[in-house]
Amino acid sequence: MITHVNCQVKDEAILLDHVLPFWQEYPVDEFVFLNDHSTDNTVDVIGNYLGNEATVLTPTTEKFHEAKNRSAMLEYSRDAGADVVISLDADELLSLSFLNHFDWVMHEALDLRIFLYQYNVVGSMNKIRQDPAYINNFRDFLFPLKHTGTFDESQDRYHTPRTPPITLPDVPLKDCGFIHLQAINVRFYAIKQLWYKVFEYKEYGKSVNQINDAYDSVVNGLKFDEIDTPQNIVGDWQFDSSVFDEILEQRKYLDYIKEYGVEELFTFGKEYF
Repeated sequence: MITHVNCQVKDEAILLDHVLPFWQEYPVDEFVFLNDHSTDNTVDVIGNYLGNEATVLTPTTEKFHEAKNRSAMLEYSRDAGADVVISLDADELLSLSFLNHFDWVMHEALDLRIFLYQYNVVGSMNKIRQDPAYINNFRDFLFPLKHTGTFDESQDRYHTPRTPPITLPDVPLKDCGFIHLQAINVRFYAIKQLWYKVFEYKEYGKSVNQINDAYDSVVNGLKFDEIDTPQNIVGDWQFDSSVFDEILEQRKYLDYIKEYGVEELFTFGKEYF
């Protein structure tokens, strides 16, 4: 069986320097990246950790187009003969339990549309979110290519569905999953979500009400209702959350928010300004 990881990246060198030491232990055949016009040394960092196991693609458009980016990776993996693709973002890890049962999960993914649980760690690797949007947080990020369709590239919007159509029976699996790092640094999480809001307001002309309706129920006022992370998910793993402070400085999210934002969008996180 041939397995690939697909991941789109843009200026992720700082984060990848901390994430790829985990990824390089994954028993996959190839890591396929879509490097969306990075201006830092993202590609060098990928090469330093993954070497010949990594393929880096370039986008077909100058403007960010998520559907076309994800499509380019998926079709590359399909043409390369991959059986299963694991869709990962740069701020995600596979759980320890996933790695311990990797061959079994991949085998099952050939005939089932598996929804793995996404463990959103908050504050540290030892706590996970359990506020309403995250209690039943199952994600279908495994693509069995024989039964996987194509991305809809006609969608020209900032966020598009991360999973193409999969024509198999659905099965949830909680004991193995993904670890999402975005809220391990709460200040970063709050400011980035506000940046998304302001970006969609300025660049896509969405109304304040549209944006608040889309984001606020998920962010939940930064009330995470966290519980202990199950031991089999992360073991004794640790992750330095201060890396996200470096990313905040690099990306100037706060400067953008203050220049283009409007008060009505700031429904959470003002304490981090």
